[in-house]
Amino acid sequence: MMSAETFWIQVGAYNEATWPIQAVMIVAAAVLTYRVFARPGLETDAWMKGFLAFAFAWNGTVFFLVFCRNPISMVIGTPPFVVVSALFVVDIFGKKTHFRFPEGGWMRGFTIVWILLALLYPLIGWPLGHVYPKVLLPLFPCPLTVFATALVAAAVPSADRKVLIALLPWGLLALPKCFGALDCYEDCALFAAGVYGLIVIIRNWRLLK
Repeated sequence: MMSAETFWIQVGAYNEATWPIQAVMIVAAAVLTYRVFARPGLETDAWMKGFLAFAFAWNGTVFFLVFCRNPISMVIGTPPFVVVSALFVVDIFGKKTHFRFPEGGWMRGFTIVWILLALLYPLIGWPLGHVYPKVLLPLFPCPLTVFATALVAAAVPSADRKVLIALLPWGLLALPKCFGALDCYEDCALFAAGVYGLIVIIRNWRLLK
């Protein structure tokens, strides 16, 4: 089992080595999220799926196989992220998921909350003593999963069931973080998003594609 100290050292090394790419990815995520809100449609769908495919592939390979390389990450980190990336690529052509913000109700509120939590991960970590470079930036594996879960769940019923299911394990496996594992309490947001995704799947199982 990796120690918390080792984990945060690896996080710091990753941030210092890749911050320019992460900065571009964060800006792209913000711009595409605005497009989902203001200009939903097939073109926005394709751009968002392409971005998410890249982001998941990047985390699955660069983060887990280069900077956070250990037997556990190679088993429960890389494979699901590569699978999710592949599913988004396939859906660029399959066109099952159509991103949109719910028009109202509880799902619209939750969608906004999850997206804000993903983008504000560094601020959540700050009072916990996690400051740059040892901080989880918005496109790290965990906030990325929160972000993707929010977007795909908001698209229901026009969402690919396989993508939502593939996102669930990483979210639900964050439960130990809520009890102090790796000193990463930020990931309570990830676990909560995983529970939310599970509820959305159960409630809409027959409607999903």
